[in-house]
Amino acid sequence: MTAPDQYRVIRPANRLFIKARLSDLTVTQMMSKAHKVMAAIAEGYSKWLQADSKALIKALDGLRENSNDPERKAELFRVAHDIRGQAAGFGYNLASDMGASLCQYLEQRDTLSAKDLHVIASHIDIIRACLSQSLKGDGGTIGQELRDELSGLIERVEQSDLAQLAQ
Repeated sequence: MTAPDQYRVIRPANRLFIKARLSDLTVTQMMSKAHKVMAAIAEGYSKWLQADSKALIKALDGLRENSNDPERKAELFRVAHDIRGQAAGFGYNLASDMGASLCQYLEQRDTLSAKDLHVIASHIDIIRACLSQSLKGDGGTIGQELRDELSGLIERVEQSDLAQLAQ
């Protein structure tokens, strides 16, 4: 048997070219159009963030009933992850940072205690404050105070956990 009989070259059709639209717009015009679309989306983002904060509260309420419900914990993580990824793009940097912090906090814990639920609630409260107090960007001095308070709370909970392990 010769090599041509053993192998056959398959050349798939280039369907991407068919699906991709060619445009007469310049890159500058396309970017301008994209910025206009993003500005229109940004106007309604606070409603999305409000819906996400309600979903966080619902997941937290479920965890208060059963602190180790994996579905509620996964839902809490998913929504916090969405906030982390989206909020900064629409000017809510503090909310984005809180989403990232909450994700990190959840990843570090296999089980959740009452103290952990308090820390989770504090994250959610800060995200809600971003909406109710119109805290855009990093939140200024209020945002820094909220970050400091949350960092202090997390540190106290972690020290308490270490002290319990030492006993």
